[in-house]
Amino acid sequence: MKKIEELHLDELKCGYTVHDDVYVCIFCDQKYETGHIYTCKDELLDAHAAMKHHICEVHGGTLKELFALDKKQTMLSDVQKRMLSYFADNKSDKEIAKITHTSLSTVRQQRYQLKEKAKQAKVFLAMYELSEQSSSFEAYIPIHQSATMVDDRYLMTLKEEQEFIDRYFSSTSPLQLKMLPAKQKAKLAVLRMIAKQFDENKEYTEMEVNEILKIIYDDFVTIRRYMIEYGFLKRTNDGIRYWKPETVQ
Repeated sequence: MKKIEELHLDELKCGYTVHDDVYVCIFCDQKYETGHIYTCKDELLDAHAAMKHHICEVHGGTLKELFALDKKQTMLSDVQKRMLSYFADNKSDKEIAKITHTSLSTVRQQRYQLKEKAKQAKVFLAMYELSEQSSSFEAYIPIHQSATMVDDRYLMTLKEEQEFIDRYFSSTSPLQLKMLPAKQKAKLAVLRMIAKQFDENKEYTEMEVNEILKIIYDDFVTIRRYMIEYGFLKRTNDGIRYWKPETVQ
């Protein structure tokens, strides 16, 4: 399943992707295959209709799920999200003013600002996609959502990451770390590589985590601590269960 930020605009709006004649929900990975007939509430539906039914019944519609995304992904405040939800419900400016206990002019100003924000986003998206097509454009590695203390250290190209991997690992199969780098950007590249040794949607005990890390580097305790500090691994408060967040590649 693709990450939200990797989806095209049309996929975000409809709530699903289509690959090899299979409809895949972008919110939960539910799949419906073209050519099959599915029973949904006593109705027989094809794959496309079944997916639309699923998104409506299970997720309450695409917009509801998009509203649930955090600010880092939407760049919208809670107030702006609420305003958009009122617009989606076809509430008039007068009704919104009454609900929010604000003036009619304030509501109209907020509506105008959101409309302008949408226009600007379209222009920026067009400019960015055109610049990305340039042969000189260097793709940056996506920052995982569980990252902590995000700053310039996280801005890393694929070329930079590969250079760090070549420098600090003596082998990638099996993964063998020569030394833990002191510089933060190099450390991030190393930790991201180590994170690939863990499976998503799987829980590990501390002993299992240690066994994986021991093979990679002698000082597995330090590696484990950094993996948690930088958001590449999560654990319960009691330290019994560990897992890799889905947003970590």
